[in-house]
Amino acid sequence: MDPATYRAQIYDIFTPPTEDIEAQIDRALDLGAEYLDLSIGFLTRITAGRQEILQAVGDHPLIQSGESCPLDEAYCRRTVELESPLAIQDANISSAISESAVQTFDLGSYIGARVIVDGETYGTACFADDEPRSESFTEAEQFFVELVARLTGQALERQNYAQRLAQREERVNEQEEVYRAVIDSSFDSVFRFDTDGTFIYSSESVRDLLGYAPEELEGKSITTAHPDGQVTDWAWEKITQILDGETAEARDFPLETKSGNIVYTDIRGAPIYDGSVSDPDRTSEDIVGIQVMVRDASDRRQREGLISVINRVLRHNVRNEMTVINGYAEMIADEPDVDGAERAKLISAAATRLLTLTESAQQIEENRDLSGELEPLDIVPLVERVTSECEMRYSDGSISVKLPETAIAETLPRVETAIFELIDNAAKHSGDPTSIEVDVRVTDIRVVVRVSDNGPGLPDPERTVLETGEETPLIHGRGLGLWLSYWIVTTLDGEIEVSEFEQGTTIEIRLPRPS
Repeated sequence: MDPATYRAQIYDIFTPPTEDIEAQIDRALDLGAEYLDLSIGFLTRITAGRQEILQAVGDHPLIQSGESCPLDEAYCRRTVELESPLAIQDANISSAISESAVQTFDLGSYIGARVIVDGETYGTACFADDEPRSESFTEAEQFFVELVARLTGQALERQNYAQRLAQREERVNEQEEVYRAVIDSSFDSVFRFDTDGTFIYSSESVRDLLGYAPEELEGKSITTAHPDGQVTDWAWEKITQILDGETAEARDFPLETKSGNIVYTDIRGAPIYDGSVSDPDRTSEDIVGIQVMVRDASDRRQREGLISVINRVLRHNVRNEMTVINGYAEMIADEPDVDGAERAKLISAAATRLLTLTESAQQIEENRDLSGELEPLDIVPLVERVTSECEMRYSDGSISVKLPETAIAETLPRVETAIFELIDNAAKHSGDPTSIEVDVRVTDIRVVVRVSDNGPGLPDPERTVLETGEETPLIHGRGLGLWLSYWIVTTLDGEIEVSEFEQGTTIEIRLPRPS
């Protein structure tokens, strides 16, 4: 083939760019050896005064991939100093090749050119043979070797660039993962808005928080997640603060989910500045958006609810129980021979109930930051014990109990406190005479404890306690007991529901069964 054809082929080898650069270089070395009629082709890397063979074709024992030697003993020593190829027709008589190089490699002819990568000498692309050439290398042959070296350098530059790009992407990904980990450990979701309050980004976790897919919120106003105008006014108060260049925080900020429910959140917002403006020069005029990090505050609100009310619950119930204890103790003291045993039982029951209540409250307090490890527990003995106590307390009334042999729920012993509060309240506020029915049923997935009375029904404040857990100091004693029942049941992954009929009230506790 003529030189032009070989040059065209060498271009074809390196076009298009490929990730398999070693294969390209091997093909180029093979083609060069064929074109130059030489038996050896090799690519070197020159560093710190040494030559290392990176790739080679041919059978020379010392010119193989991985072999290295001092640069002074290499045929390439002079090549890296020249701008143009070094062409040696007979190495034995050339001053460009050191005597030690000839003794080491025993090559008769040699031609090589510098490989430049990123503007620096990388190594050499060389061809050689054991025997001297009968004719000197032509200009076309020297240009061909220079072309091989130049195209090899360009391929290596592309490889280096791809590696640097990959490393940069890896660092960026690592930084994003660190950022995501920080956000995930501190906040549930991240939102970004433009300065007009329009969603431009929502993290994937918005599905769990609000029920929206991220793309559903994009382009919509922030009012989409606001339950009312008052919340919107509150939001714009914070947004105005952020657009002035400050951070802003809000606790118990209500957001409306896609299904219409309200979730209370803790929010922290910060301005997003134009990235082309350096930190020292930034002003509020350079703010292009807002980033808001949101945390579901349900658990915190529940803990704070426990802390804020538990003392009042204890004070109320302690006072009531101590009244019972003191009253019956005085009766025994005044009339030691009249029904002493029965009254002593009532004192014992009240004292036991008081201890159970305080222990239950302490347990809730101690575990308010933890998800309790629920365990299989038979509800039947608990209900029997509670109804027996209430029968002694309210001996003039009627408490009928319907129980299966066993009713294993996934719960904790403090559920007894909740059951007692419901039965005790039903007894206190039912009709005249008192009539209470306690029914325990087992379904495929739940254990249901139903307490029904024949009273006038629940007042609205008490109903609110059992439906939402909301409690205020205005709610009287019955509400406090119901509040305690609500919080105990809900912290045990249970449910509580109120049903009212023409006469009386039915309250159900539903507890999960072991899976």
